[in-house]
Amino acid sequence: MYDISDDLQIFYDTHVRLGTIRRQQLATYRDLNITRLKNGLNDLAKETGRPHSHPYDWKNQGGYAMRTLNQDPKGDNDYDIDVSLIFHKDEIPEDPLKARQRVRDALCKRCTNFTKEPESRTNAVTIWYAEGYHIDFAIYRTYIDNLGIKRIEHASTEWKRRDPMEVNDWFSKCVATLSPKASQTLGYYPKVEDGQMRRIVRFLKRFCRSRTSWSLPGGMIVSALVAESGIYTANSERDDLALYNTMVALRNRLKASCHVYNPVDTSQELTGKTEVLNQVTRLRDRLDTAISKLSVLFDESKCTREKARFAWDWIFNHEFWAKKESTKGTTKAELSAVTRYSVTVRCDLAKCENGPIYEHYLSGSSVLPKGVALKFSVMSRNLPPLYSVRWIVDNEGDEAGEAKQLYWESSDSGTTIWTSTAFKGTHRMTCQIEKEGRVMAQAVHIVKITASGNSRISGSSNRGFG
Repeated sequence: MYDISDDLQIFYDTHVRLGTIRRQQLATYRDLNITRLKNGLNDLAKETGRPHSHPYDWKNQGGYAMRTLNQDPKGDNDYDIDVSLIFHKDEIPEDPLKARQRVRDALCKRCTNFTKEPESRTNAVTIWYAEGYHIDFAIYRTYIDNLGIKRIEHASTEWKRRDPMEVNDWFSKCVATLSPKASQTLGYYPKVEDGQMRRIVRFLKRFCRSRTSWSLPGGMIVSALVAESGIYTANSERDDLALYNTMVALRNRLKASCHVYNPVDTSQELTGKTEVLNQVTRLRDRLDTAISKLSVLFDESKCTREKARFAWDWIFNHEFWAKKESTKGTTKAELSAVTRYSVTVRCDLAKCENGPIYEHYLSGSSVLPKGVALKFSVMSRNLPPLYSVRWIVDNEGDEAGEAKQLYWESSDSGTTIWTSTAFKGTHRMTCQIEKEGRVMAQAVHIVKITASGNSRISGSSNRGFG
């Protein structure tokens, strides 16, 4: 295979790996909100006259803890920070829902001016920053059972036995065991840097997020798949060969089955929800295409450096590999139509349709979670009377496509229309001012949505949006 491993290493260091500065910044957000939580619990204790104990410990979880968290390829700071909060059993409500709600209520006391108020979800309490970051606080409790054994449980739909460090420890062991490593006894020294398996996971996660229109599985599923026996294909000479061979093995595995199970608790299926299973199915198909795109690397007579870089550019979709020309005019996307008439549109955020507004959202200014109500309003126009307003939604991506909502419009909503954040991707709301069948002015508002959050909101219509 044409050797592009040096380029791949540069790409990894500059555009994939999170880096020390970003990692420290995320840790600052984490620490700040742990402090807010503790202060909020103190506030609740004063209000109720009853003690509200602090967590006695916390642990990093997810990609941050496993060191597989990548740079956001879109530059929108769409980072997920997972933290476990550990309480003594007798210091947290017995009902797991009430335990999560207590943490939510405490955060609400101290978290203001966020994109969305802290929310108690099925497995965690989530905070969304306007800059794009979001933090998931998972709630745990510990106690000593009748046999004198220390137990730890997670507050989900019920209290489930789960150790927050178990997945982290499992992944670290896989990386250390399966990656090429030096042996002084055997006189063996691999050419690749330590921890190759972790880099392969990060490359595959980067591939999964290479297009905003794609809805592919998250890091836990990618990590679980790569760690399965026979999938990660180590190569002591080159990372590009290890990545390609792992992609082939993973594609073949998914052709046999797209079901994935928790590596530390095989009774738990990670693809139990239909949408998650669909994401893994799409990954299988995308890998099939990707492998065919890389076939040029094996044509010794025709493959050049330019062709090799072009092939890898399809995998990662990044200007590092091939300078791309914009295929969409930014003027039309960002500005009102250039006519002697004009219109401006405002987008406001609410918890539910027709609910109170809590924030103004500028076009494309940040990434929103799912489950936010959007109110679009015509704020100004300079047309003479007797005109009509047409609202046009252009959604992108797998989720919107499967819901058959890539495009819809309304001409009977007047100067205000409500919708909600429902599908991952970058989406457009176009407001057209029409008179006598002609478009006299238009404005476009960009909405960016992450995969996190709830897709349903109270009082929302059936029409989803970006």
